[in-house]
Amino acid sequence: MTSAMTRAGALACVLAAMAILTPVALAERSSENSLRAMLQAGRDMPFLRPLPTHGVTSCTQPDDMTLSAILPVATDHGSFASGVVFDVNRVLTAAHAVQGGEQFFVRVEESFQLAELLMVDHVNDLAVLAVDTRSINPLHIAGLDPAEAQIVWAAGYPRAQAMMTSSGVLQVTREGALHSSATIDSGQSGGGLLSCNDGVWEMLGMLRGYGAYLQGDHYVKLPNHSVSVAAATINRFLSARH
Repeated sequence: MTSAMTRAGALACVLAAMAILTPVALAERSSENSLRAMLQAGRDMPFLRPLPTHGVTSCTQPDDMTLSAILPVATDHGSFASGVVFDVNRVLTAAHAVQGGEQFFVRVEESFQLAELLMVDHVNDLAVLAVDTRSINPLHIAGLDPAEAQIVWAAGYPRAQAMMTSSGVLQVTREGALHSSATIDSGQSGGGLLSCNDGVWEMLGMLRGYGAYLQGDHYVKLPNHSVSVAAATINRFLSARH
């Protein structure tokens, strides 16, 4: 791609050849030692609670109960990511977020809990962790195909910090991946791409990475482009266990 190519041209090329970058561990790898020390000491990580919605009606934006099903995930090698409670004591996250780890942790309520890796699919970037999710209400995984241009929300924990949500629209579905204009950052992999169906929030997909285009010898992140694993792919993955 030449330096003369415009951003509009780059965006057009993205739909033809999208690079999905999943740098969940890169920015946080330097925190590995401090993470281990805090986990071993039983201290809480400085995550904040989801921002309150101040009584906003459902389908305006995800409510507190919906967002409470999205949790921080960490590993013993210093990676930080997000996960979604989809069933009692089951958390869906990204396979690349747990790759290389020997111990896995999910923050439930006020502290990290040791979790067990039950299932992993590196092709579709999916993994399931078993952990006591206590009273958290699981998020329903959508059963219908998404509609182009429908409103979506991306929710997760960027860079091991507070919950972040961003809204956008579904742009295109390609090869089991949902491309949307909802912005995400490193660490939100494994979080939820949410939509509202008849007044009920559900998981339309699992956040996998953000879009980028090649400029010279390096990738440039697209500010309003995220990529998620579609609910249909997630359901096939989960049903394979039974």
